Amino acid sequence: MQIYQVERNDFCPCGSGRKYKKCCLPAVEEATRAVGREVGQGLTAHGQEVLATVGFICGLKWSEETKPLELSRVGRLLKEAWEEEDNASEKAFGDFLENIRNNYIRLLQEKPRLRMTRIPPDILLEIEAHQESEEELKECLAQVVAEMVNDDDFISGCIIDIAYSLHYDSYTDEEMKTLLSGLGMIINKDTREGFIEAIMSVTMEEFDATMEKIKALQDSTSEEDPEFIKKLMEILEDHIAFGDYFYTKLLRGSITAMEAIIKKEIKLNVPFYALARGVYTLKKIPGLFENDWIAECLWEENEAEHFLPAIYQVLEENRASLKDEALAESLEKFIFASQVGVVINNPELIEKLYHLCVYNFLKNPLETAPDTGGVFTSIEDLYQEEKVIRYAEALKARGLEKEADYVLAQFRTYL
Repeated sequence: MQIYQVERNDFCPCGSGRKYKKCCLPAVEEATRAVGREVGQGLTAHGQEVLATVGFICGLKWSEETKPLELSRVGRLLKEAWEEEDNASEKAFGDFLENIRNNYIRLLQEKPRLRMTRIPPDILLEIEAHQESEEELKECLAQVVAEMVNDDDFISGCIIDIAYSLHYDSYTDEEMKTLLSGLGMIINKDTREGFIEAIMSVTMEEFDATMEKIKALQDSTSEEDPEFIKKLMEILEDHIAFGDYFYTKLLRGSITAMEAIIKKEIKLNVPFYALARGVYTLKKIPGLFENDWIAECLWEENEAEHFLPAIYQVLEENRASLKDEALAESLEKFIFASQVGVVINNPELIEKLYHLCVYNFLKNPLETAPDTGGVFTSIEDLYQEEKVIRYAEALKARGLEKEADYVLAQFRTYL
């Protein structure tokens, strides 16, 4: 049974948004045949599963920029890796696997596209909670590894990471053989534990090294200094896995603030110019609040340039005015989490805030965007050129030239 199952009518793992059968499936089938011709016949059940997974990895196409893999090379190196494994004596087989493990650790450290092949942040938080003694920590790590052996989602994610890396990173023949051997280890449950221990080792080393960098930053720069946040964000951007852990930890401390936002105890009253593209887009796009629509407005068309400073200012004003210290602390973590999420390319929190702001604006534009008062009295006014021009002029009078031009551009693009 193939470890990574994708049905014909599932969305393609390459992220194209198309069905698998109409996207990468034909290339996967051809890659499996091509690699199989190099490897030869007479494969064991395990060998067939490895071949199917390698074909799957080779057939996925991430973008037009990626070059197709040399399937004959992949097949030749897979065959060589298997031959080396077969030639290792029973006595030396443990050393052989340890050598693969060590080489794989080096790939995890060096290959840019394998940077996300790390222990998930929720598990890191669990490990962190068991560091009262060295013995307790060892027991926790052993239990985590044992549980992850059967974690299909984690294993599938690792396979996708390997596919992504093979298509984007450069590999020597020896490095590719190590990667293919590692793939064989993860597919075989009897050796999977060693593969996960390698990932655990790299994750914990990076965790400790990043903590040291943050501690050095704290010792050298006051947390009140604007440079502190800038440098901290740079550290998190360079250490994505740790940044993901840090983001998850902040979110756990933000639950009270999230609940207050949902209950509208914290008001998200941002200016109209920070939402203009989203509001105008809704007039032409069905399925109003789909994630793809939100992402397109915020990131692809760069409304984030206006929305991010606006939402951060609004949230900070709310925090400063709160008398409930616990809620204020939770909101502070929420604000920080949203900023970290953008840095580590996990913008889900900001996208949800944007969703809420646009939704609230459409329900009551005068209440949620007070900067439009006196110009717009209803949603219909947003589509009247004379009133939009008046709003833009009011922005310019406040020194917001860039914002004014942005609103006019959105109005003229969508109407």
